[in-house]
Amino acid sequence: MVRDSFCSYYTNSKDITSYMAAKLGIDHNDLILEPSAGEGIFIDEILSMNKAVRVDALDANSEAIAVLKKKYKNNDFVVVRETDTLLDEQLDSYSISQLWLKQTDTLLDYQLDVFGAAGGHYSKVIGNPPYGAWQDFKKRDVLKKKFAGHYVKETYALFLLRCISVLKMHGKLTFIVPDTFLFLNMHARLREVLFSNTKIDEILIFSSKFFPGVSFGYSNLSIITLERCERNEALENKFKVIRGFKSSNEFKAILGNDNKYPDHLQIYSLVQKDVLANEQSRMILAEPKTSVIIKKTPHKLGDIANIVTGFYTGDNQKFIKVLSKSVKGAKNYEVIKTDQIFRCTSLYGIPDVQEGYVPYIKSTSKRRYLRQNDEWFVRWDRDTIDFYNKNKKSRFQNSSFYFKTGIGIPMVKSNTIRAFLMQDHVFDQSIVGIFPKQKDTLYYLLAFMNSDLVNTLIHTINPTANNSANYIKQIPYIEPAEDVKGLVTAKVKKIILLESDMKYAAADELHGQINVHIEDLYS
Repeated sequence: MVRDSFCSYYTNSKDITSYMAAKLGIDHNDLILEPSAGEGIFIDEILSMNKAVRVDALDANSEAIAVLKKKYKNNDFVVVRETDTLLDEQLDSYSISQLWLKQTDTLLDYQLDVFGAAGGHYSKVIGNPPYGAWQDFKKRDVLKKKFAGHYVKETYALFLLRCISVLKMHGKLTFIVPDTFLFLNMHARLREVLFSNTKIDEILIFSSKFFPGVSFGYSNLSIITLERCERNEALENKFKVIRGFKSSNEFKAILGNDNKYPDHLQIYSLVQKDVLANEQSRMILAEPKTSVIIKKTPHKLGDIANIVTGFYTGDNQKFIKVLSKSVKGAKNYEVIKTDQIFRCTSLYGIPDVQEGYVPYIKSTSKRRYLRQNDEWFVRWDRDTIDFYNKNKKSRFQNSSFYFKTGIGIPMVKSNTIRAFLMQDHVFDQSIVGIFPKQKDTLYYLLAFMNSDLVNTLIHTINPTANNSANYIKQIPYIEPAEDVKGLVTAKVKKIILLESDMKYAAADELHGQINVHIEDLYS
């Protein structure tokens, strides 16, 4: 794939284009839309099938359009047009506006007039829409009105909505997009539209690293294939989600093959009405036990703890210093002097100093349960606190929790979450702070957050790289019996002492015992 200034990633993988074109089932006389045509790779794949079809190729990039016009100048079956697909008036006249919840005067809206006659326009749609393309504020306001109720900062989601709306009934669509639409809260309304108005055929999830020059740190890629349909058909539809691919050349192995998938693939069979019944219509891809825990546990972590993110200076390199240049991420930061460090737990700042710093938590911990030492420091003298309060870029968010005793985890997800005790510290916006509403649950929650079970739950609730507070709040929580809580608490206190003395093997052994207690509780 090649990325351009429009945040498009042009598909140059034969495995992808072949799979997607095959999933559409191209027929003679199909009217096909390519809404972000780019270099015309999908169009070439379709034309190679030697079917009598018409393709409308749209793109907002004038350079891409110039290439496409030259490429297809002698082909009467391909119509190339430079346009913004999301706002194109001609597509408006083809579309079913209810599918994106556009704000409109129902009595006067032209699209609704066309709806009865057109019922959609295209029999097939194929594409690789732009991901996360910047929209200026004027256009964003227009999109908010047109796609009311949807998250308009993510362009691929709007392309998906837009293109479903121009499909004829039982027309098919296949898109390659990030998989975030399956899990993130911001796409809950999109999922409602998908599972209520289309029959999902198949979703493949795979690493973006399959493609040279493309690597999304925050998510995987996916290919979704669907068919527009009536609501009653959509609700009863059963579909497959497949992941675990080792390379894209495995895609062809699953075409038309329901029973002979490679053994390493993970295959989930889901019913759309069941997905709609999940909280925020979120996709839950897990083995049955984990799925039941997420769906059936009535209480969440957010019920028994305050879960918040921390402070932002507005200019980290100006106001934050580091213990030494050997600290990860220290390259552009100044090393702190010992006499600049103070122990202060006041929101009003360190008194009577011109420049003073307090220990600051802004990175992951090397060990579970206890951070080994303070590596970062934030400026906290009174003049600087006054500046933070007046500065528009600084964010004193959730300041009532600064310096309180709680549990921290990094917002950026890793394979294994390492939760740690926080006390008498300010914590950064990159840290999620967990503050129990009942103080006697602190050590139990510290163990709980370090358990293998919670690690599995977090990665299931939100498989993307973001570990934000809103997802941590959704972790299913079962209150332990008092004897279990007391036993776990005692072991956690021992672990903290062992970690302080760097007796890591003994600490890990106790952690293993705690894991068993929590696993038993949830089984």
